[in-house]
Amino acid sequence: MVEVAVIGAGIAGLTCAQKLQQGGKSVVLIDKSRGLGGRLATRRLAGTHADHGVCYLQAKGDKFGHWIDELVSTGILRVWTTGIHRLAADGSLQSPPKFANYYAAPLGANSIAKYLGRDLEIIGDKLITSVDPIAHGWQLSSKDPEFSLTATEVVIATPPAQALNIARESIDPTCIQQLSSVQFSRSITAIAVYPTSDQTAAAAIPWQGIQCIDHPTLAWIGLDSSKQLNPTQPVLVIQSSAAFAEQYFDAPDLAVVGQKLIDEIALLIPTLTTPELVQVHRWGYAFAQAPLSDRFLTAQTAAPLYFCGDWCGGNRVESAYLSGLAIADRILSNS
Repeated sequence: MVEVAVIGAGIAGLTCAQKLQQGGKSVVLIDKSRGLGGRLATRRLAGTHADHGVCYLQAKGDKFGHWIDELVSTGILRVWTTGIHRLAADGSLQSPPKFANYYAAPLGANSIAKYLGRDLEIIGDKLITSVDPIAHGWQLSSKDPEFSLTATEVVIATPPAQALNIARESIDPTCIQQLSSVQFSRSITAIAVYPTSDQTAAAAIPWQGIQCIDHPTLAWIGLDSSKQLNPTQPVLVIQSSAAFAEQYFDAPDLAVVGQKLIDEIALLIPTLTTPELVQVHRWGYAFAQAPLSDRFLTAQTAAPLYFCGDWCGGNRVESAYLSGLAIADRILSNS
């Protein structure tokens, strides 16, 4: 029996597991995917890459700021830009309202996840279907009949709907109600890769990222190749508004959906030609609506069972990091 099993290898689960291991706990991290990071996602493309989840990191508080400093000192992060432009609903492009450091990973956001996952015992490609109480702990089950894992304590670091699928039969009604209260908006991301002949034109684009304010179709436009140290071809990442995602999330032809997003930004980048490659990704749990005010959620169970994520105390990357950190601190303080 391990001391702590952490389900979900997004930033909250990775942060929690890493902190617990540093504190001397035996930890196993399990995720339904083969990779790490959740929305710290990087799509590897022919000769280039793009961050199609988290756009950048920026700290609002000291704890997250210190962690960003650590990532900068290791070379994983660097300052990407000092200002994010804004696209108004009427289509007008506005200069950054304020200037600050926005950080990105030249090798892709997934390099952050790999750094957090260093030296951890990780079980990938394993969908946990239930956590059931046993004497002095929990039994974790999956669809794999050969999988078996017991733990004294469990941390579920997934979106609330997925957490309910795992733990509904083992938790109290109040906990079920709290998990059920958090809803997520959806998003669709288009990655557009342009020919190498467009790189000179891309280098002259006067912005790196654009936040779209109350736009019916767009939420974010990023010149993602500008995060790289020596980009050879332009890469744009376009994230949809929640309204657009609701309309087209289940569309059978994602190529058509991606083209709709690319068409929306054509006037902003008239110097670029037609993309030579377009890929589209759907995010079912993009941003938490009305997140919980607490940093984590504790179930009223005989053995400790916790829930965390970016839906605790906020809805951004910093919230996820602080949520995972808070649970780890609680577990270590109870030892």
